[in-house]
Amino acid sequence: MKSEALNEIEARAADWIAERDGNDAGLPSERQQALDEWLNASTANRVAYLRLDHAWRRADRLRALQTPSPALGAEPPRRARLAWLARPPVYRAAAGLSLAVLALVLVTDLGGLGGLGGFGQSDTQRYATARGQRESVALADGSHLTLNTATKLRTAVTPKAREVWLDQGEAFFDIAHDAKRPFVVHAGKQTVTVLGTKFSLFREGDRLRVAVLEGRVQVKTARASATVLARDDAAVADVANVLVTRKSSQQLSASLSWLQGKLVFDQVSLADAARQFNRYGRRQLVIEDDAAARIAIGGVFDAHNVEAFARLLHVGFGLNVQTDGDRIRVSSPAS
Repeated sequence: MKSEALNEIEARAADWIAERDGNDAGLPSERQQALDEWLNASTANRVAYLRLDHAWRRADRLRALQTPSPALGAEPPRRARLAWLARPPVYRAAAGLSLAVLALVLVTDLGGLGGLGGFGQSDTQRYATARGQRESVALADGSHLTLNTATKLRTAVTPKAREVWLDQGEAFFDIAHDAKRPFVVHAGKQTVTVLGTKFSLFREGDRLRVAVLEGRVQVKTARASATVLARDDAAVADVANVLVTRKSSQQLSASLSWLQGKLVFDQVSLADAARQFNRYGRRQLVIEDDAAARIAIGGVFDAHNVEAFARLLHVGFGLNVQTDGDRIRVSSPAS
């Protein structure tokens, strides 16, 4: 992102913080909604807002420890100080703060946040998706990530290394080739190392599912030797083991149908299908009995339309379907 755009974003973030602090009782509901929409519009907006807010809180704490200097004069309005803080160059001396103190605040903040918002040498960021949300992320090295529902990960791309921490959830990786900087993904006690490839990871606690569409990846667990996966390989890894299976291209494509917002089932149990749907929506499927849970399900479904899936269960299998608030209860017909 160009510096002019970053400056504009930070200036807008400063305006929001000033407006927020000027309302001791909090922003009115319509203004809070506008702020939320602006924050959700882009990662750059959120990063700028959090960085400036954090920096200013630190500055206020440091200010409280300083002895006032008559030469500095009266403190300027908070809005003016925030706007001054937002404008480059970063290390300006705002009224009431010495240059050294302000620089210390910003250097500390930038170090703690890993250079977010375009400052510093690394591209370290945190990303998170809500239930049912997907997000595409472009990294500085040319790699692209796609986060599935309810996923959290962190990235750190520097001139010397490329690393990602998958804290929870599922992501698809399209990694730019760089022989000098292997791309390493940490998922709990497992690590996946690649040079350039396309693959997906799904972390469930200490269990990691891997599917390779192109290239080769190396999977290393805490207590097992490194295992190399090639194209059309899939694996399930835990702390001690890596189980590798060969998949058809169709099977791998089905496992990545979430990239198009779809769920593809190939004769899976209704219990498993319900677990997949429940990752995406607020309304949850509850399978009431074992006979219904064992029914085999096949087909392509909209991951975000569990209501339509439930109607098909009623029409196609004669199951009882009852909506109870945020639950859709499914049971076998009464004998």
